[in-house]
Amino acid sequence: MKRQSRHLRSRSMHRDNKFLLLLHNNISLGRLFFSGSVLYLLLVVVLVNHLSLLPSLNNIHISIDKTLHELAADNKHKEGASACLLVNDENPRLPEWIAYHYHTLPLRSLTVAVDPLSRSSPLGILRRWNDTGLMEMQLWNDDDYLYEIAANGAEKKRIKVTPDVHGHRMRQNHFINKCMLDFKRRNKQWVLLIDVDEYITFNWIDDNNQEPDFPVEKAPDGIPTLMDWTWDSSEGVIEGWIDTLSSPTKVATGSLVSMPMQIQPGGVVTDSTGDSYYLRDDRAVRDLDALDQPPEPMPILKYVMADSDDKLCGEIFNDVYDEKWDESWVCFEVDWEAPENEQKKTNIFHGGYVVEDLQQRKYFLEKEQALWPKRLAVEDAKDARERLPRVDERKTILDVVKEESNRHGYETMGPCIMMPRLRYGSFEVQPEAATVVAAPGGIDPKDFVTLRYRWHGAKGVYAYGKTMIDVSQIPTEELQVEAENVHAPLSHYCPRQVWHYSPQYATSLFRVNHYLDSFEAYTYRKDVRVELRQSVDRYNTLAKEGNHSMDTEGSHWLQEFVQDMGSENAKMLLAGVGSFPRLDWSLSKILWGK
Repeated sequence: MKRQSRHLRSRSMHRDNKFLLLLHNNISLGRLFFSGSVLYLLLVVVLVNHLSLLPSLNNIHISIDKTLHELAADNKHKEGASACLLVNDENPRLPEWIAYHYHTLPLRSLTVAVDPLSRSSPLGILRRWNDTGLMEMQLWNDDDYLYEIAANGAEKKRIKVTPDVHGHRMRQNHFINKCMLDFKRRNKQWVLLIDVDEYITFNWIDDNNQEPDFPVEKAPDGIPTLMDWTWDSSEGVIEGWIDTLSSPTKVATGSLVSMPMQIQPGGVVTDSTGDSYYLRDDRAVRDLDALDQPPEPMPILKYVMADSDDKLCGEIFNDVYDEKWDESWVCFEVDWEAPENEQKKTNIFHGGYVVEDLQQRKYFLEKEQALWPKRLAVEDAKDARERLPRVDERKTILDVVKEESNRHGYETMGPCIMMPRLRYGSFEVQPEAATVVAAPGGIDPKDFVTLRYRWHGAKGVYAYGKTMIDVSQIPTEELQVEAENVHAPLSHYCPRQVWHYSPQYATSLFRVNHYLDSFEAYTYRKDVRVELRQSVDRYNTLAKEGNHSMDTEGSHWLQEFVQDMGSENAKMLLAGVGSFPRLDWSLSKILWGK
């Protein structure tokens, strides 16, 4: 009630300002009354949709038939996954996203947070699922996660978020960790962290399309090994060191003629001069000699990164030099031109090493990788991908997680499963005949992105993967702070990969399909990146990147979903899918001042 009263007072002040402006301009009393009434109605709509979301999930009920009651009762005895979603005008795609992941994951608990710039609410969609008993639904607003515990441990301090891209990233980071913390407290296990335009799936080996080569453990005969290498994508060259008899020699390749998907640890590339190089898996090699503890008393740095000035930064502990408080954020200069630093710069943040600043003071970089999932051998990963169930086997993502954990040990899968993404473009295909026949009346398969778009970009080249995390294995204190980022939220548990937090495609069992969708859908959301989302040129560029080749393995999820739910129930749960009603942008301007 206090929160609602505070919002009512702020809206009333806004309304009073409108009244004064109208009076100042000598507007008639009749027009004044009419304008005030309209504004009042708008405020009532917002208060209903934005201040009373959580309680209202249980206020309105739909008619539930025997089939759904039986499914709900059966679900209570089966393991399911959870997910966290931050949405902004996602109603046209949310019904498909929920139904797809309910069927394939299987998703059983969902927490949705609504961006304040959203002009629509997902309340109606969540109500349908909530009332069936098939899933546990929560709807959050800013007050539910944009806070931090005060120093006295008793108060909550509200976090202010700026209305720009930086603020959007901060909102994401706080939401996913608070959401995972809530699921941990509710004794849940696996939590999926993706967006509404992303769908988790098995990373099948497609014999009919070009796949990235599996990495090799050592250089083929006659091919030199390139160590501590970096790829300059703008120039199309790779720089690194070749181990010679005297000392490592720095070299740069000519312009690469190899496909981008071959540029990976354990890959072999060829340049325009015909020279070939083996790209060493530097991270694996570094793991062999990385230290678990400092070799002598010295400060320890955690969450290490380089800032825009190329300084080394991180949280410091045991500062024997300047006696700063533990967890203080520090930055200092490093002589990156020194041979021992220049060669290892791209890997030094991996941890387990000692570095010196310009005053020759030593710091130990914490070994973050100690808790990362154990690497599967290449042959084991290949065998696991070949075992992945086909579309007609009706196995879920969690089924495979459990099977492979039993086969190779839990530590090879969790607690953080990182998945590469694959971009899907705008080329459309006709849905399969079986899908069309199975669709209930009033539901058009062409309204589903997972069925409408099957052309995708080149595999293994899309940066920034996504994660699924076993929160039961994560300490509570790790979830009480802001996440590192949405791609690898927990630096101690989610591996920092070479390609901007994206794992190797060839050795990954799961992937996340990222759908560009139609231009109508692409421009529908009006968030802080609105200028980019309204750009035809940008859309066409992304569409071109996503039109490399077509999936040859179809998807039966919709047929199976309808079969399980019954036609009428499926129609009810999928209502509104693919429909893009006109939304009033001016309403958000009135409400949020944006």
